Amino acid sequence: MLKTVSSVANALGALNYKGTWNASTNTPTLASGVGTQGDYYVVSVDGATNLDGITNWGVGDWAAFNGSVWQRVEGGADGNFVNLTAGSATIDQNAVALAFKVTGGNGGLNVAEFIRDIGADTTVGINGSGGDAQIYFQTTGNTFAIGTNSTVFEIADNNAIGTNTRLSISNVGDVSVSTGNLVIGTSGKGIDFSATAGTGTSELLSDYEEGVWSGGLNLYGGVGTVTEERYTKIGNLVIASCNVGLDGTADGSGFIINGLPFTPLGSSSDAYGCTINYNTGNEPTAKGLIFGGTASIKIVTNTKSEISYTTFQNGSACELSLTAIYYA
Repeated sequence: MLKTVSSVANALGALNYKGTWNASTNTPTLASGVGTQGDYYVVSVDGATNLDGITNWGVGDWAAFNGSVWQRVEGGADGNFVNLTAGSATIDQNAVALAFKVTGGNGGLNVAEFIRDIGADTTVGINGSGGDAQIYFQTTGNTFAIGTNSTVFEIADNNAIGTNTRLSISNVGDVSVSTGNLVIGTSGKGIDFSATAGTGTSELLSDYEEGVWSGGLNLYGGVGTVTEERYTKIGNLVIASCNVGLDGTADGSGFIINGLPFTPLGSSSDAYGCTINYNTGNEPTAKGLIFGGTASIKIVTNTKSEISYTTFQNGSACELSLTAIYYA
């Protein structure tokens, strides 16, 4: 606590200004335990001259003799303190405890614990020194840290930064998700590649999906099944596949596979291709067409006319594998 002139006078008696004192060179020379009560000097140059155990003299401080020893009266514009310790302090019902430990050394900082127990089991602190500094916030089972080794931000569990990392951002800007998924929480949002300066109408990867679809078979007679229906959707590009089995019991004039997982873009005049692989049966010249606006595949000849599915069967059962690629 700073002392006023009146409080110093009450403690020392009559004051006698002796001039200025250079605390670096001890000019004029002062000695511990030697002086006249009430004499005081004003420090003109700071320094560490030892007077009765006091070595932290700042410009503007007073060196005053109380009749037995020299005392320092804080008088500078800036505080000049040593051994400043904050043990603990209760601020409110949450009992916020403070603990400081500051050490120097090559400009390093080591604050072992800054704030602890804010209402619940939490810790906020600053650790490390120099380039390995760390600011952290801990709750039960979780740690959030800023500035640990080559990482500028890190989230870990079990209070173990660097070992049980969940997410981190490196000092070169790379983001790593170590144990979970990057979840897009709003429909229509995704990963924006516009920095690549492409010429497309959109550079936002906003959708990815994979699953199964339920296909149906439209036969003009006979019996058939659709199995193994699977699809993958990347953005607006759909890849859908299935197997078609025909039993070979009846003739017909063509067939259609219905129920594609997404409706193709465009109108009936816009057609997408579909590959056909023959697992069993004949292999006639045929192709699959997908028309815009209709979620179905039509099997036709090269001239787009209907084709008899018995052409594939040749009097016995057959199986085809179809793969369709289109925009939705």
